[in-house]
Amino acid sequence: MATVSPYHTDSFEYPPKHREVYHDKDTCPDGRKIEQKNRKTGTGGKKHCLECSKVT
Repeated sequence: MATVSPYHTDSFEYPPKHREVYHDKDTCPDGRKIEQKNRKTGTGGKKHCLECSKVT
């Protein structure tokens, strides 16, 4: 597991569960579902992903 620069998505291609949070772990299963082209740099003012919090 590695910490990466925070990213999020606003793409309606993804369910709200993915659009309402930001990710910062490269092994987060939810974050990995977001295609690179749909990732936006930063937190976007969103809350931290619970899955990223669990990844150790």
